[in-house]
Amino acid sequence: MEKIDFSSDDFVGFSDGEDILVDTGILLAYLNSYDAWSEVVTELFDKHILAEGLDKTLFLYINPCVLNEIMNLTGKNKTIGYYMRKHKSDTLTEEEIAEVEKKTVAALRILIENDILIPLEANKETYLRQMNTYKELGSADSFNVSLANDYGISFLTVDNKLVKNIEENISNFPDLGNVYYAPPEKQSYR
Repeated sequence: MEKIDFSSDDFVGFSDGEDILVDTGILLAYLNSYDAWSEVVTELFDKHILAEGLDKTLFLYINPCVLNEIMNLTGKNKTIGYYMRKHKSDTLTEEEIAEVEKKTVAALRILIENDILIPLEANKETYLRQMNTYKELGSADSFNVSLANDYGISFLTVDNKLVKNIEENISNFPDLGNVYYAPPEKQSYR
């Protein structure tokens, strides 16, 4: 596993043909402009994932756990709630909040329908590995990292605590590919 800062000026993109499991925070940030990570993640997508003329093929994966987390956080307006706590002078109507939720789900649907995000299913080994590491990483994170490890693919996240926990428990994930992240100071607000 190599830890790579995708927000660094030195980042030149992903390897051609690279397989990457995309974490919840990345997708929420890309789909919802109220997310603190939205600017840096949107720049990543614009330059290195969805750029016209990109001469690299990438395979981006989503799994039921990530989809469930996105639907839960979007349905409960967690991202907007966090934004509003940090931007007390801003106001959003219930209709505007409902529109953000609708657009987030619609955009995610398009990414899946157009095979930009490919569903990835777990196997028995993933479940067993998750049970071995859920205390160190947390249940959902343990599942996602276990899945990436079991397929031998890379992992894209903005969860810096998770990146630290992966490093501390890397012996449990010997086949994990690169771990792409951005440091906390790249958030537009905290």
